[in-house]
Formats: sequence, C-alpha cells, structure tokens
Amino acid sequence: MSGRLFRVEHVETDDDGDLQTTTLLGPQGETLKRVHRLQPFGFHSSVPKGAHGLGVQFGGGPDGGRRLNMVLGLEDPSSRPRKREPGSTALYDANGSMISLVQSEMRVVHAKSFTVVVGGVSLTITKDGVTIKGGKVTHEGKDIGATHRHGGVQSGASNTDVPQG
Repeated sequence: MSGRLFRVEHVETDDDGDLQTTTLLGPQGETLKRVHRLQPFGFHSSVPKGAHGLGVQFGGGPDGGRRLNMVLGLEDPSSRPRKREPGSTALYDANGSMISLVQSEMRVVHAKSFTVVVGGVSLTITKDGVTIKGGKVTHEGKDIGATHRHGGVQSGASNTDVPQG
C-alpha cells in the first residue's frame, strides 16, 4: 500500500457525526472533503478556518483501490501561545482563553469569566468580582454565607459581633 504526507489548510469542520470530519485544501489547491480528524480520547477541539496540519493519504495505488485520508495536528498560527517555558503545557482557544501548567503553578486566563460547577453549586469569577450560587459558604468552619447569624444584635444603628459558627 502506498501513501503520502502533505501540508493541508483547514476550510471547515463537520462535528455532527460519530467522527469529526474536515474539508481541507491540499497540495496544488486540491479540495479534500470528509477527511477524518484524529483526536485523542478525552480531548475535543474545533479549529478555526485557516489552521494548518498534516494530511495523510493511504491507498489508491495503480490498482485503483480506495484512498484513506486523515488529518493530524491542525494548528492556528494566530492563536498559538508563544515563548512558553520548556516543560510547560497549555490548553488554549482562538478567543485568548488558556489553562496553563507552568512549573508548580496552574493558571486559568479568560477575558470575561471563569466558572466552576460542582453539583448544584457554582463559583463564577469576573472582572467585577466573585459570585457563589447554591450550597453554603464557610471559612474555617464558620458559616459566612446568606444564612449566617451574628450575636449582639440590637435595634438601631448598632454594630454586630463577628459571625457565629
């Protein structure tokens, strides 16, 4: 079985079926349609138009057999993080969001908001502050959420004691 490797440019993605397929521009402007894009288990991405990758083609030799096409990689040069430290890892998108592992630190960067959801509890961080919904909020075992109570409360303009555990 014969095969070839060649540079491709991504045109569009079909992500509706069991496999993610792409339309690619190959060598000499040839259009390759429904090309399987290989991705590892547990990871998914949908690359922007214009990303570059490696096309792989097997079969289709002199006997006229069926050709098998697939694409590897697909990197968008305008979105790729640059000047990363050796040994670092980054998960990024075309909007400037990134989760990175650098030395012993994990960083999450997002332009608008970052939300963590566990069961019925969510924690959202934005440029304006932090919002917690659901569950209860404690600090060193003391309730500091919406249901906490204070001692020493008197009518009028009096201050309260610190929150009670």
